[in-house]
Amino acid sequence: MKQFILILGGLFVLFASCSAQLTGQLAQDASGTVQIQAGLEPNMTALIRSLGSLNAGGVVNTQSGPLLDAAAINKSLGAAPGVKASSLRNTGRDRIDGTVAVSQIGDLLAAGDRRFIRYEAPAGGAPGRLTIHLDRSLGPRILPYISPDAGDYLSALMAPVATGEALSKKEYLELVTSIYGKNIADEIAVSKIRAVISFPGQIQSVKGGGFSGREARFEVSLADLLVLENPLDYEVVWR
Repeated sequence: MKQFILILGGLFVLFASCSAQLTGQLAQDASGTVQIQAGLEPNMTALIRSLGSLNAGGVVNTQSGPLLDAAAINKSLGAAPGVKASSLRNTGRDRIDGTVAVSQIGDLLAAGDRRFIRYEAPAGGAPGRLTIHLDRSLGPRILPYISPDAGDYLSALMAPVATGEALSKKEYLELVTSIYGKNIADEIAVSKIRAVISFPGQIQSVKGGGFSGREARFEVSLADLLVLENPLDYEVVWR
């Protein structure tokens, strides 16, 4: 029981009730790498243990196995569009650390012709541009690339990114509270995904974040990603 969405260039990682830190590098040829450090929060860890044992999909709830299974995640991501290799490892039962290599950022987790990342290399006098658009219609298409059980897990958490249901963030957190309790809802509400991405030139502008020199910085609320009440749109322009 785990879910995990990657987006690089803004490459973001999404775990259900998980805080994550990403450090990425994007090359001019649209390849890149991202270092990921992520872990489950205490109440979500307890919930996973209480829901029984899963033997696939990135989580194994046993006395000895990891709650976040880096090997299973590597296998799923390694077969996903745009991913060259995934080298994550467990640093604890509920934590992972490692690197994901991206072959082409524009192909990353692309669902057929539905691409949520657009990449334009600098050409002539035109700057380089990376844009990301994520909405509820794309979530169910992307999740199967992460893990066969990712959609089922997020559906169990009633997350609109998986169900497509038109809930506001307030309504979603109230629903989680009514089913799983206030502690779980509070963890989701305060969890953040933070990313620092280095670009192959001086950044001119950033939408949805900040920048300094060649580094773009982003912070996104986990609840915003799970609910997608409003589409998430990001853009980086560089020369």
